[in-house]
Amino acid sequence: MLYTSRTFPLEYPLAEADVVLAGVPWDSTEIGKSVKHGPLFIREALKGLEGFDPETGVHVFAQAKPCDLGDVEVVPGNWGLTKERITDTVRAALVANPTVFPIVLGGDHLITLGILESLVAAHGKLTVVHFDAHRDLSPDWLGEPYAHITWGYHAIKSLGVRLVQLGVRSSTEEEHALIRELPVTSSLAGLEGPVYLTVDLDVFDPGFAPEVGTPEPLGMSPPEFFALLRQVCQHRLVGMDIVECAADRVNTPTALLGAQIIKKVLVWRGKR
Repeated sequence: MLYTSRTFPLEYPLAEADVVLAGVPWDSTEIGKSVKHGPLFIREALKGLEGFDPETGVHVFAQAKPCDLGDVEVVPGNWGLTKERITDTVRAALVANPTVFPIVLGGDHLITLGILESLVAAHGKLTVVHFDAHRDLSPDWLGEPYAHITWGYHAIKSLGVRLVQLGVRSSTEEEHALIRELPVTSSLAGLEGPVYLTVDLDVFDPGFAPEVGTPEPLGMSPPEFFALLRQVCQHRLVGMDIVECAADRVNTPTALLGAQIIKKVLVWRGKR
């Protein structure tokens, strides 16, 4: 018997898994606190999280048949090459197992753009449910088109996604004007089709999640967030990411919330 510690108590080969986990320790466009260690500390939080769920009476991490692929090898400072590696990794996972549910840990929010490129190719037009304190709809940042605050704009323009933004409480004047022209809503009513979930952990109030790249006051409480998350999970989720975790040690509140989000998505998605 092997006495080793893994992310999940039981892990499966990719071809047999229902869920695949990967990290992307990219933060080259982050303008706040570094978030490159987010994948590391969310994984550590997952290791310490009890997989048994009293609501369903099952050990969700065992029932979900997870596979942890490790981290994508990013190219610091080079988004073009890093995006190729993110996109190719997600694509390869879906080729090996077309029904697997990808969960990606960031890293700054720009990684979502690379993930979506593969998922749009696999599933067609997506609706992206976007939990965030910020709009992330700027066309560029200081003249640079690709940054953690521009990914949403480019996902709409280049990939044709629709955005449902929840928890937003910070916006530039330009972004505020753009939402009148873009397919962006702030309601889960009428949500349909394949859905991708992206959670920027700064959606929470800093009192609950202080270790994020760019904290913003007056955010959601965990009960508010998880009530909405449960609604999202009633739809056909095809993938998710959790980004902007700036934890720098084990068991920070923010990393623990990230791990709990993963657990609850797997619980509620399984009961859809």
